[in-house]
Amino acid sequence: MDATNEVFASPDTSFALQGFRALVPVAAEENRTYLNASFQLPMNLKVHSAINKFLIDATINPNPKADWQASAVQAQARLAEYLNVAPTSLAFTRDTTEGLNLFQRSLKLQPGSNVVLLEDEHPNHLYGWFALADQGLEVRRVKVEGNDASSGCANAQTFAAYVDAKTVAIGISSVMFHNGQLNDVRDICAVYRPRGIHVLVDITQHVGVAPIDLTAWHVSAAAFSCHKGLGTPTGLGCLYIDPAVLGELHTTPPIVGAGAVSNVPGTLVADPNVTYWPTTKRYEHLNVSLLTATALDASLSLITGEIRIVRLEKHFRSLGRELILRCQSLGVSVAGSNIASQRAPHIYVLRLLHPDWQSHFRESNIYVSHNRCGVRVSLGFYNNLDDINSLVGCIEAGLAKGIVAA
Repeated sequence: MDATNEVFASPDTSFALQGFRALVPVAAEENRTYLNASFQLPMNLKVHSAINKFLIDATINPNPKADWQASAVQAQARLAEYLNVAPTSLAFTRDTTEGLNLFQRSLKLQPGSNVVLLEDEHPNHLYGWFALADQGLEVRRVKVEGNDASSGCANAQTFAAYVDAKTVAIGISSVMFHNGQLNDVRDICAVYRPRGIHVLVDITQHVGVAPIDLTAWHVSAAAFSCHKGLGTPTGLGCLYIDPAVLGELHTTPPIVGAGAVSNVPGTLVADPNVTYWPTTKRYEHLNVSLLTATALDASLSLITGEIRIVRLEKHFRSLGRELILRCQSLGVSVAGSNIASQRAPHIYVLRLLHPDWQSHFRESNIYVSHNRCGVRVSLGFYNNLDDINSLVGCIEAGLAKGIVAA
């Protein structure tokens, strides 16, 4: 890999986010190196404080719900600003799976309809489409060369041979979970949306680590969970649907409760003459996880407010560049594209395939993930150059004692 490619940020030797490291006790522990954010972002003290306040209010305040609901509304507004969409185009869900399924099951399918996805797309995305086979949907999977997408990111051309007149949608993750591949969603949408083909995007591994402009991308819909880059507990996700797309979907959402209905009587005696909200709100439940929404509000205040997302992405790319250069010197390569603009800023999968690496890292108190492509290193705002040095030193020691890369 040519780590000096012009698309790599120049190294930021100051690593200016150092002051935020103390907010994450798991990462700040002196004898631990935590490089596993894409598996689970450790809780920071600001989110912890917001949850503690929620619990105290729940214990001693006789009527805290209005404040919790206000935090949820504010969190949704912060998300909308970050994603450059209208707040009314967002609906809270339980997780990515629910968001994907809500859109998938709202499509008007015809006999012979097909959807196209990458062969190694996340299982949650694929299974949602597989479940529509009884409605006549064909799932077409684009074969990936090798197991690490070494040919580069997916773009419109990737799907060209698989798309035809009966293609209703393309499903894609903006960042692939297993190797950090950064797909060109904007190019895919630019080619296929004008042809009436929807583009459903999973942005779970992307949100909270880099700028995202769903309006500029022109996606039909996007779904994500908040427990990855946004650092909340599990149990809260979000669904975005382009307002222009709503009219092309089934009017009745797949799951219906009072939250989907705009004309719920004040008496709460249900009336069969139902009018659904004309916005994405029709997909939302009345009872979202208010505790997790409170945590999300605190997390977004930190990530998009104090740290700032552009600064965060630069921080990740600076650390990633150092990691790649240091690994190159040891003869260890990184899976995926050799162009930085085709990789997520925070995920680097090292080609360390021998099973002994798992125990070696564990014994060294280094937290990473292991998958079919190698060792996945995933960064959080709390990581610094010392963490990279610790990891590389551990790799060097492993190689010295005879653990082979492959």
